[in-house]
Amino acid sequence: MVTDRDLSLGRSLEEVVREAVAGGVTMVQLREKDAATGEFIELGRRLMAVLKPLGIPLIINDRVDVALAVDADGVHIGQSDMAYADARRLLGPDKIIGLSVENMDDLLKANELDVDYIGISPVYGTPTKTDTAEPFGLEGLKEAVRLSLHPTVAIGGMNRHTAADVMATGCDGIAVVSAISSAENIKEATTELKEIVDANAKESWCQQIWRLSNKIYKEILGLEFIADLSDGSLDKDIFSRYIAQDEIYLGNYYRNMFALADMMDDASDRTLFLSFAKDGMEGEKAMHELLIERYGMDINVESSVVTTGYNKLIQDAINSGNKYYALAVMLPCMWIYNRVGLHILKTSNLKDNPYKEWILEYGNEEFSNGTNRVLEIIDSWAKEVDEATIQEMNRLYLMAALYEYAFWDYAYCGDAKSYEYTKSLEGWL
Repeated sequence: MVTDRDLSLGRSLEEVVREAVAGGVTMVQLREKDAATGEFIELGRRLMAVLKPLGIPLIINDRVDVALAVDADGVHIGQSDMAYADARRLLGPDKIIGLSVENMDDLLKANELDVDYIGISPVYGTPTKTDTAEPFGLEGLKEAVRLSLHPTVAIGGMNRHTAADVMATGCDGIAVVSAISSAENIKEATTELKEIVDANAKESWCQQIWRLSNKIYKEILGLEFIADLSDGSLDKDIFSRYIAQDEIYLGNYYRNMFALADMMDDASDRTLFLSFAKDGMEGEKAMHELLIERYGMDINVESSVVTTGYNKLIQDAINSGNKYYALAVMLPCMWIYNRVGLHILKTSNLKDNPYKEWILEYGNEEFSNGTNRVLEIIDSWAKEVDEATIQEMNRLYLMAALYEYAFWDYAYCGDAKSYEYTKSLEGWL
């Protein structure tokens, strides 16, 4: 619950909060944008007296000084408030700190921080907050939830009409203002909301695997290959080594993509994967040919230990005939490439970048939309299978993600180093 005395129909703050907690609220945020510091502290102390005996955390909106004064359980800060590092230093390691994110860039930056949760704001436009960014909408929320490494709370337009759809995206909870404070019967309204939240709460397979693989993904973004590609300074010989190995890898990958399409039970899924295979093969082939000719690359090389190992991992999963394993092992090549492409697209200068075509191939909207559709498919599949199958899907995805890291690592370092780390996930999760 996020408080708003102006919407409480003349009832006291304590009364509203007591009724909300009785109905199922699990955390209360005291938001007082216009209160003087002394009044804000007094309100905080009054709510602490109500909530502490009930074991319900009190979060102070924006004001770290007020949180310290009343010994609240934590704070919720926005993008223009005190920096997270300063708030953590002042509050110590044991207090809760939530952070609002207003777009995907905010969310990816939040992934680098040790916040306790993020508030995705706003999902819908709402009259209780008029100083917010463009609404995420359900599709934007779904994408944000999928990529967040922290628990997610949806904010903005949360009520009994929207809560089910919002929770179905996989977010961990909702933050509610007027649907509680302005309800005629606060306890009943809150109970209804809590029942909707509990009935629709879920964490998707993609959420779980993205969080599990985050260390690998962060290491990929930190590779010198990616940094140099982004700013256009990557040595042509290094890029040539990458393209030569990618030529070997992609030949096998797209053959297996067609094989994966044949495993589909649903005709529309089969059509999607056939289209993905055909369009992807043609697009990447055209991009490769352009760059190979432009820079006179020699692609007549032997398969590296990394390329060989990666192709074998995928081939073994395809040969199993198990569509769940096959898609899990092939997914990183779509998902990670797309996310890396989007990352580079936002940070690079394309104008004079010699690798502009590569960046645009993986960061474009069509590729992003296709990748997101595949994520929806594998999430739906994951609901059908037992725990043993999930564990093997996890292993295959994570091993493939590690090979994605190794692929770029090899491109940069060649045979000058060992890639034995691809044999085990130990230390990578």
